Amino acid sequence: MTCAANSHLKLTPQLIAEIDRYLLVRTEIRKADLCLLFGSHRSAEARVQVTVQLWCDGLVGRVLITGGEYTASGQLEAHEMCEALVADGVPRHHMILEASATNTGENVAFSIERLKELGLFEAIGSVIAVGSVSASRRYLMTLERHWPGVIKMIAPANKYPVDVADWSAHPEFVAEVLEEWGKIQPYLKVGYLCELNPETCPLIE
Repeated sequence: MTCAANSHLKLTPQLIAEIDRYLLVRTEIRKADLCLLFGSHRSAEARVQVTVQLWCDGLVGRVLITGGEYTASGQLEAHEMCEALVADGVPRHHMILEASATNTGENVAFSIERLKELGLFEAIGSVIAVGSVSASRRYLMTLERHWPGVIKMIAPANKYPVDVADWSAHPEFVAEVLEEWGKIQPYLKVGYLCELNPETCPLIE
């Protein structure tokens, strides 16, 4: 289905349950070698808050911020989010910036190249991705496409004033979730994504 078609889907209990099961996935969160923070100009604050919490909890010691789109302030996503993290207490010398990516595939591919440039790639065995909760599965599937061997976890960021479990009651949340729902199969078909491997990305059922 296209995104336009999905915007007119009727949210039946069956569809909500299917979206909850397949799209809004969860993983265990344990100490990882890298936090991969996906840039955003729509939910940056929520993503920064999640990343700061991971840092404060001692779950990550290095944060790679990826995002090359310009925000409303005229800054690149990676630079703006870096400043926000520093303001919230994450040391700048524990961050790596990738400021060229303009889509999720580039976020991952360019981040890998950045790690290789710095001689760090081989040291990364596990990654916690941080991004919008509605795109949780797509982030993980993009990682699977470009970085199959790494252990993948997701720490989702929710910018809405309702819990994730209540997404179907919030119109803007619904629109975002249905947009993501419409991306998965087309992206799989053209090779942007790969289905998850339970050995490297075990989901919480």
